[in-house]
Amino acid sequence: MQSHPLTQNPWSIPTDPELGLIPLAPLHHIDRARNAIETIARMVGNSAAEPDATGAQPLDAWTVASLMGGVECLCEHLGVLTETMLEQARALDAAAEPGAAQHAAPAVIQ
Repeated sequence: MQSHPLTQNPWSIPTDPELGLIPLAPLHHIDRARNAIETIARMVGNSAAEPDATGAQPLDAWTVASLMGGVECLCEHLGVLTETMLEQARALDAAAEPGAAQHAAPAVIQ
């Protein structure tokens, strides 16, 4: 089957394996950062709609700029976590022997 640019996954990297082992702690940090970004987006969005919705004053420009700076810092944090997880997965993949078991299951079911 021929591939077409519109059907290819733009996020896949052909040199990286599809599966790898990583610790779960960074995934929890990513989820917390996602929740923080979602909360900040909701605050800024609600502020933009505030005058029409309730008549209250929206957030001032300094507050919005500070919140957006927080989102930028969270995105940097996500980038660092992602790089760390990719390095750990690549290191484990490079250390594994070809054809060797990746777990302690009996050889019959591997």
